[in-house]
Amino acid sequence: MTKSVMAVVSVVALALLAGCKQPADTAAISTALKADTTQWNADWAARDAAKIASHYSDDAVMMNPGADASHGRRAAQQGIAEALKDPNFSLSFAPDQIDASSDGGMAYAQGHFTVTQTDPTSHAKTSQSGSYLTVYKKQPDGSWKAVQDIATPGAPPAPAAKKT
Repeated sequence: MTKSVMAVVSVVALALLAGCKQPADTAAISTALKADTTQWNADWAARDAAKIASHYSDDAVMMNPGADASHGRRAAQQGIAEALKDPNFSLSFAPDQIDASSDGGMAYAQGHFTVTQTDPTSHAKTSQSGSYLTVYKKQPDGSWKAVQDIATPGAPPAPAAKKT
């Protein structure tokens, strides 16, 4: 009787263990997203709208200050191509925090960015820093694509102190 009870307990334990999912390897996900960020920055530096947009999923939503949300990779690429018409335009960004869902299917990166562009009014070259949040979804091929991307500018520079 004890052998059959042990056999049943062993089978039940194995079944329970087989049904348990291993937690996501957040270190590997973080490494993958940092590598993607490095490539994404290189694509911005190369000013290649198609490569830049390839980091987005087909149904991504991109939200930037002062602009309507872009829905889909194609719309994001059009907005990026428009921004790149400005010869002063550049963008660099880096994550400050990366985290992933327990099942490893979704992740986010929160970080900081600096954008340089031509001011439409003064025509002067300006730079602005801010924060961003990008939500990623793991794709069937194992790659990560941005599905939601929002940027918000930091506080404007303080006015210069008046000399007395």
